[in-house]
This record gives sequence, C-alpha cells and structure tokens, in this order.
Amino acid sequence: MKIRDRILWSVVTAIAIAVATSVVLWTGLDSVRTAVERNDAVASALNQCFELSVLTTDYLVYYEPRAQRQWADKHASLGEALAELDSGIPQDEVILERVRERHVEAGQVFEDIVQAHAHGGSGEFGPEVSRELEIRLTARLLIVMQSMVSDAVTLGEHSSLAAIDAQTTTTNMVLGIALGAVVIMGGIGFSTLFTVVRPLERLRMAVHEVGQGDLHARSGLDSTDEVGDLATAFDGMVGALQRSYEQLESEISVRRNAEAELGEYRDHLEQLVDKRTEELLRLNEDLIRATRAKDDFLASMSHELRTPLNSIIGFTEIMLRGLAGDLNDEQRRQLRMVHESGQQLLLLVDDVLDLARINAGHIKVSAEEFSLVEAVSRLTEMMQPLAVAKDLDLSYRFDGNAPNAIRSDRGKIDQIMLNLLSNAIKFTEEGSVLVVVRPHGDSMVALDVIDTGIGIPPEERESIFEQFHRGHHDLAATHPGTGLGLPISKRLAEVLGGRLEVESGNGDGSVFTLVVPIAHPSERIENG
Repeated sequence: MKIRDRILWSVVTAIAIAVATSVVLWTGLDSVRTAVERNDAVASALNQCFELSVLTTDYLVYYEPRAQRQWADKHASLGEALAELDSGIPQDEVILERVRERHVEAGQVFEDIVQAHAHGGSGEFGPEVSRELEIRLTARLLIVMQSMVSDAVTLGEHSSLAAIDAQTTTTNMVLGIALGAVVIMGGIGFSTLFTVVRPLERLRMAVHEVGQGDLHARSGLDSTDEVGDLATAFDGMVGALQRSYEQLESEISVRRNAEAELGEYRDHLEQLVDKRTEELLRLNEDLIRATRAKDDFLASMSHELRTPLNSIIGFTEIMLRGLAGDLNDEQRRQLRMVHESGQQLLLLVDDVLDLARINAGHIKVSAEEFSLVEAVSRLTEMMQPLAVAKDLDLSYRFDGNAPNAIRSDRGKIDQIMLNLLSNAIKFTEEGSVLVVVRPHGDSMVALDVIDTGIGIPPEERESIFEQFHRGHHDLAATHPGTGLGLPISKRLAEVLGGRLEVESGNGDGSVFTLVVPIAHPSERIENG
C-alpha cells in the first residue's frame, strides 16, 4: 500500500475517532445534564414537601383560614411539580407514582381534618369525638407526608446515582476511544516503519509518548510531503484530544463538588426529618394518654350522672300520678315532656358510659351457661308489644343443629339482641321481623335478625358502626336514637369473642348477624 493511501486511511481514522469522541462526550454530558436537572427537580419537590409539613403544623396549631389557604396553595404547587417530574429511571416510576398517590391522599386527609374541626366547632360532633377524629386524621396525614418525604429522598438518591453512572460511562468510553486511537496510530507507524524510516520514526516516537499519557507530545515534523501531512493531522488530533480531556476533567471536578454539596444538604434534611418525627411521636403519646384519661373519667362518672337523672324521672312520675297535688292539662303535658326527655337523656348517658367503659377496658365478662332457646323466646316476648303496635309479625326459629345452651355473658347478649330487635322494629313499617338461631362452624353460633324494613344504602353499610352515626338522616325526626347502639353492640360482640355482621340493600330489608362462641374463649382456655 502506498504511503499516500496509508496517510489517507490514517486521516479517515483520526476523523472517525474525533467524531466518535465528540459524540460520546456530547451524549455523556447531555446525560449528566439531564440527571442533574432531574435531581434538581426532585430536590425542589422535596423542599415543597417540607414546606407543606410546616404549613400542616401551622394549621393544626391555629386552625386559621389563612393557614388553610396557604396549605391548599402549597399542596397545589407540589402537585404541579410532581406532575411535571419525570423519574427517567424505569424502576423509579413506581416510587414516583406512589408519591403522587400519597400527595392526593394527603389532600383528602387534610380536607377531612378541616371538616372534622368545622363539625366540632359547629357542635355537630361532640368535642371529644371531634378531637379524637382530628387526632387520628392528623396521625394519618403525618404518616402519609413522611412516606412522601422518604420516597422523594429515595428518588433524589437514585438521580444522583444516575448522574454518577452517566459520568463514569462517558469517561470510560472516551478513554476507550483514546486507547483505540493510540493502538491504530501505533499500527500505522509500525506498518510504515520500513518505507519511511526517519520521518516516521520521529512520528512513531510521538505516538508512543501520547500512548504513555503525554498529551503535550508532538511529532515536530515540518515537511510538506505526505509524511508531513500525516504528522500535521496527528498533531491536530492529539491537540483536540488534549483539550477534550482537559474539559472533561474540569466538568468532572465541578460535578464532584456539586455532589459533595448535595450530600451535605441531604444529611441535613435527614437530621431534620428525624427530629420532627421524634417530636410528633411524643405528641402522639401525649394525645393517647389524654384520651385514656378521658375514658377513665367517663367510666368512673356512672353513678354521678345517673343519680340526678333518676331523681328527675322519679319526681316527674310522682307529680304525673298526682301524689304532689292536682295538675292542669298544660302542666301535665309539660311534665310528660320533661319525663320523656329525662328518659332519653338517661338512655344516652347509659350508652355513652357503656362506650367509655369499653374504651377504657373496664368491661368484664361474666360467663355462665344458659338456655339459648329460653333467652331468644324471652327477648322476642319482651319486644312483642312494640311489634304489635306497628302491626308487625315478630317470631323466631331454631335450626335443628343449633346448640340448646351456650356459655357466655347472658346480659351482654341480651343487650346486643335487644338493640338489634329494637332497630329492626323501628325501621320496619310493614312485614315481619324474624330471629333465626343457627350453627356457625364447629364452635360458634349465629343469631340472625331479619327484617323487611327500609334497608341500608351500600355507602352507609360500614359507617353505621361508627360512633354517633345515624343512617337515613331524613328519618331522624321520626326515628329517634343516639347513634351509639350499633357501635356498642359491635364492641360488646368483640369482647365476647365474636363479631357483628350486616347484609342489606336500600329498600330490601336488613340481616344483622351476631356470631358468638358456644363457650367463651377464656372458658375454652381454662378447660383446655
């Protein structure tokens, strides 16, 4: 091969190497820039998460409209930042989607806190109930926001790692291309050694120096022949490689400094998160202790609350019977109103105290063996006058395999069944109410209360077991109640080792099922 051809191939090779180096550098730097921008976007979102946490604390302390508006604005701004955020890493898409879901959930929980506070302020809920609901929602909001911060920190770490990987890949490719160039140039030099000895020997030495890492080395040839052209091309290639390498070193230095600063900032954020988490845990413990103290107080106030109510009811009965003197019609009507109101208030106090004793853990189970047939028969007989007054058919049926006797707390089962029968008769205008006793598995028995009443809408099927909740708000005036019967019944069923279930449809009647063990769990343990 002629020298001219060899030089031509050398130039082509040099250009290809330079282009490859430029493409690799451009692609690598673009990848680094993209990773940096993504990391900045994640850091911005993380900052907004902490600002949202601060605004949350501001609102929970003052409950001001200003704090609410600021929280909503910051929440919307964070939503826009999360919507524009692109993870760029396939495995981070799941984390980013979880952050967006937690963002939406945080907004919903905050709105629930605002509504709970508004209900408590308007008196729609009792202060204890409103405060307890706010505490639970606040705890949930803090958990959701802590999860958002943790996921955002993870995204930031992944973005930093992606930037480092892009930088390392670019460096390795450039070094690989440089090494390839050295090998090619060395091959050309050795192939032409026996044709052009002296000029190419000098060029070969220069190539060797470059191969050793000395990018300042040059051929030093001034000839205008083909060898000179080759030397000139070589010197230009080495100069371009030197500038590219120096530029790359500068960018690597800047990137390392930026990563060091980001690491320090991330460490500071982690310390701040740990501190805030510890404060919130202490606050949550204080709230739990306060709630327990409230429950203990209510549970101990049974006698103090019932005694004056019983006195009011007793004295009004004496006056209505005329034992304290004759009454006119208006006085008798007003005393009946006082008597009925006192009885309703006594029922409400009983329900509240029962619920407080359950929450405080003061409910004890007195297990005894009794006839289930006799108990159901007696309960239906007690409720028969209410059913007859509404022209309803009230009856019961025993499955042949159902146990005749069980060992449990008879009083608590009576309380649950009376509440279920009362509700069934109250919300049934025509038709029947049927009690079915049947076996449930090997060690349980089920008592079904089946009515043909107005039923329960699907959206209220779970909320009817919440304290002070009443379904069918449009019937509240004609169907009075406290909204505590079903929650108390559900808790009592759990105390007995069982559960309370419901199946219903709007307008299709309801089936409430009490499932209890044939023998109380404590009895089974002792006998086992």
